[in-house]
Amino acid sequence: MSRFLPLIRDLILTQKDIDKSVELAEIYGSILWAVDKGIYDDPELENILTDRCLIEVEKGEALLPFKDCIHLISEPYLIGGHTRLMEQLSTMHSEKPDLLITRKSDKKAIERTQNFFNNCTVVKSGTPLQRIVQIIGYLKAYKRVVLHIHPDDMVAVIACRILKGFTGAQIFFVNHADHVFTYGSTVADVYFEISTFGLRRDMKKNISGNKSFLGIPLSTQLVPKKHRLPEKEAALNFFSAASPFKFKPVKTYDSRPAIDRILTEFKNSTFWIVGANPYTNTWWWPLKLKYWRRFKILSSVPYESYLKILEKADFYVDSYPTPGGTAFAEQLVSGRRCVGLRAPIQGYSPADNLKSSSVDDLITSILQFDNDESVTESVYTVNGYDAVKSRYLACLYENVLYANEIQKYVAWTGDISVYEQAEKITSAIPAEVIAKLTGYDGKLLFAVLQELSVTQKIKMVIKLALLNLKDLVGKGSRSDKV
Repeated sequence: MSRFLPLIRDLILTQKDIDKSVELAEIYGSILWAVDKGIYDDPELENILTDRCLIEVEKGEALLPFKDCIHLISEPYLIGGHTRLMEQLSTMHSEKPDLLITRKSDKKAIERTQNFFNNCTVVKSGTPLQRIVQIIGYLKAYKRVVLHIHPDDMVAVIACRILKGFTGAQIFFVNHADHVFTYGSTVADVYFEISTFGLRRDMKKNISGNKSFLGIPLSTQLVPKKHRLPEKEAALNFFSAASPFKFKPVKTYDSRPAIDRILTEFKNSTFWIVGANPYTNTWWWPLKLKYWRRFKILSSVPYESYLKILEKADFYVDSYPTPGGTAFAEQLVSGRRCVGLRAPIQGYSPADNLKSSSVDDLITSILQFDNDESVTESVYTVNGYDAVKSRYLACLYENVLYANEIQKYVAWTGDISVYEQAEKITSAIPAEVIAKLTGYDGKLLFAVLQELSVTQKIKMVIKLALLNLKDLVGKGSRSDKV
């Protein structure tokens, strides 16, 4: 167990100012979100802070909710599956629901969400308590609230818990980040599952509400397609795309031996990685030096260029050791050949059955097997838009709960402890989070640095120095204007 985490938690509980306690709780949540220390929720902290905030919040006049449903998100994004899942669920309602955003967000991302919701409101900046009061004020007219919050959004959790006591609103929690720590175990009447990994992770949490399987809906229409099995001499294109951390080797899980074998066996082939950083993701350098022209790494490309590269791909290879959610299944139903290694984080769709347990089996699957039609059918049974819609609406409006359906199709071979770090911290903690923390107690910086690996320690010191420099430059420019 880390020594500095109990120090932060104690600091949260000893603060007399409730705003400072909630701010520190969000810092604590951000660190646990970034670092797997075997802690995946904290219902006691949710209870204590809610009780303290309740004393400060005026109940106001009694109001029975008269509007149907509102979705609440911490922060929408232009890319990634988090916001897209919320958008897809919004289209399942008979009428567009409303949306409340709890944090300052990108203007273009807000504009995008406005296409999916009837009314979109952003909570104004202020102290945590002021924002809690605002959120309650916005939500008290609604019978149902669907949460899509960040793991560290304690403000939203407290607001929704107080709201339930005021109006009796039902809270549904779509846990997008089901593989990491998250607040919210005490707030939801129904806690939705989206994967079998999440199902197993939740066994280490103390969830007070009901559980129900939802699944991530596909947005792609089925494109039935047969493929010609390749020859080793063929000029093949292999394609994989994801955030950098999803490719980063961890423990014994490493995608590089598979890529090396593919490029060795198929000597005229090219392997594309989109989303990785060729400069800072140093684990790619040996492969790049070995297969200079045939191993392509692109940090980002315009969407049109991305589609062109993808269109030329003969094989879509899922990211490893962290898969891309339903990205793999989306490519399958789009008619593309799909292969990959069975990841420790798994169970987001039955498309996992197309993946191989070893590098040898992966090569065999490329040479000898086309996509299995029965796998495609099971993907639609579990992740098809209509299937997810049926579960979602039945849960919201008929109180129907569902068991995890992926378990019927995919045998579990995962590892829920894959990212757990018992010793030194090797994953990156946002420097902004540590800067906020040390603003409360400068001594905590040394406690944090002691917990970091040598590499992360160096990176943290550099990032904090750059943050300080940026702050000084900003102050200088503001004083010049004065």
